[in-house]
Amino acid sequence: MTHIELDLSRHCIATEVKRLHNRRVSDYFKGRGEKAALEAEIALLARALSELDLPSLRGFHRLLAGGEAVAVVLSGAEEAPLALTLAGEPLDLEGYRR
Repeated sequence: MTHIELDLSRHCIATEVKRLHNRRVSDYFKGRGEKAALEAEIALLARALSELDLPSLRGFHRLLAGGEAVAVVLSGAEEAPLALTLAGEPLDLEGYRR
């Protein structure tokens, strides 16, 4: 299972996931980092972008709107649904799937 910590101190969750996805793709093609780990993170971030309604999620949970230091972790595996924890508590993502 892959886990990615999201830094929402400056960006909302939607912007942070897009930013990290672009950065990981760039790192992959520039040969920065371990390819297998980067591939897993790129796949997880791409799934979050395509499967989750991040703007709605941001609107419902004020801490996901950014501007505050809060622990947010995105996790998942190929065969498992995506999971998101906010300050150590799992969020129910059922209403936010596309």
